[in-house]
Amino acid sequence: MTENCIKIRKIQKGSRRDVFLKKFGKRVEEYDSFKRSVDGLSQGSNNNYSDRLPDFFVFIDEDPDTVITNRIKDIMSADILTAERYERKVKVYVKMLEEKDVSPHSSIGCIQGFFANNNKRLSLDLGNLKIGKGRKKKKYSPSQEDVRKLYSFADCARDRLIIVLGFQHGILPVDMANLVIGDYPEEPWTYFIGHRSKTGEEYHVVSTPDGCNNLKAYLRLRGGKSGEQLLTGRKGSLDAIAIREILDVLIKRAGLDKIPGFMPKCLRDGFADTLIDADVYLQVKEGLMGHGSNIYHQYGSAKKVEERCIESMKKAYPLLCLTDNAAPNGNGDAAQLLKELTILLPDIKELIAQKTQEADKKKDVRVFKDSL
Repeated sequence: MTENCIKIRKIQKGSRRDVFLKKFGKRVEEYDSFKRSVDGLSQGSNNNYSDRLPDFFVFIDEDPDTVITNRIKDIMSADILTAERYERKVKVYVKMLEEKDVSPHSSIGCIQGFFANNNKRLSLDLGNLKIGKGRKKKKYSPSQEDVRKLYSFADCARDRLIIVLGFQHGILPVDMANLVIGDYPEEPWTYFIGHRSKTGEEYHVVSTPDGCNNLKAYLRLRGGKSGEQLLTGRKGSLDAIAIREILDVLIKRAGLDKIPGFMPKCLRDGFADTLIDADVYLQVKEGLMGHGSNIYHQYGSAKKVEERCIESMKKAYPLLCLTDNAAPNGNGDAAQLLKELTILLPDIKELIAQKTQEADKKKDVRVFKDSL
């Protein structure tokens, strides 16, 4: 059993884990079948199982160990209906989730993993299970002003960096959790490649002034060495669930939770729509988003891909910038100074004119004295 698998989180009152505890008398993590199902998995996957599975067990009114015991008996039965009993239970459970406008995909993955990780022979055959691919929750693409408001309620550099990673790079919490110190460059307009954890696809990233400024401020407080997980909290490294919870808190604090569909992952939708608004070429957009893209076929060399990604991000940055310094050269201080000088220019011109007149008068006086 890996160390990650024995970490048990605190149960929140009213949560699915709390309902499970009250119904069956002990935590889901204490059942042997659950321990086997998460053995060898990451802490993030472990947390996902412990969040999703209790609701399923409560729904079918069976604890995890009983489910596995009954599944073994079912598959040994000659009766097909008996052998497929849990497939039918899952289908009914999925239908219930869809009726509540809850996406069932993550729960199905955890349920399948629970059976298969106990024994491959216990795997469920859900090939005929039909699930709508459309979003059950309304999609919302936040505007720059929406995200600026969210950004203003973040009271530390780490939380601001999380918002930047989501809105200016389209990185989902699950991929943010995999970033280590050294992945995101400290200098703006620097190119690097990441990999999406779910699909394995490359996503192309170009660091922005907002990202670099918050990264430097965060690392000054956090410290750490290259290769260590980038995003951490008081209790250690942040997983995808913890990052989503941080964003959920900020969304509620900013009052954006009243907007239907405003959730952590919608920052990625805002990034995608902003690239379209900035007329970024389709293949480059797909590369920046981490979609399956033939960007290398389009531009040939990796150097050309890098140049085009940097050029496109500089073009889109004024629509993505979350501070008042949207200068694409990344020199926000110089841009602010130039702005202030522009405002003061009339006064400067008037002062120069006054000094010139005074100098001319003094010159006339000297000429007059010399003539005497």
